Amino acid sequence: MTSVEERNRFCLDDQDILTLADYAIKIENHYSAKAGHTKPMDMEWAEDGIDGTMYIVQARPEAVVSQLSGMMLEQYVLKGKANPIVTGHSVGSKIATGNARIIENVGQLGNFKAGDVLVADITTPDWEPVMKIASAIVTNRGGRTCHAAIISRELGVPAVIGCDNATTTIKDNTLVTVSCVEGDNGKVY
Repeated sequence: MTSVEERNRFCLDDQDILTLADYAIKIENHYSAKAGHTKPMDMEWAEDGIDGTMYIVQARPEAVVSQLSGMMLEQYVLKGKANPIVTGHSVGSKIATGNARIIENVGQLGNFKAGDVLVADITTPDWEPVMKIASAIVTNRGGRTCHAAIISRELGVPAVIGCDNATTTIKDNTLVTVSCVEGDNGKVY
């Protein structure tokens, strides 16, 4: 059990923060120089549990906040109501429509067409080329930090995750609407 003293203490000291800030500045400068303009970066770090050394374990261009336009507001509204086919956790705040494409393994990814709705048990990094052309993503499993949720946020693609029964309830190649505008509960119609 974590003591009250430990809970009230910062997990990083000032030197750790300065080290991470130095890494961040160097990484942003490196990628900004290559791009010819300021390039915000998404960086992940870890601290070695034995010697306390701070390491950057991943750095890639930030793809959510940097794409927002300060002068444009997008607001999606669902015009009709129906009983949803499946429900899960909504990721994003958009609505998308497309043909449901149930993908059970990597070998089926070649059947996926731009604008289809990806319906799968889970997603993994090798599915990202298809995720980039999907109008929406629906998964049986996963939470707000799963692969499908992270990639859908990065791409600005609506996702309904953790549905439990999406691949068995949604019919393959049928037109569906994926709604992430009804609060935390995402719905597929």
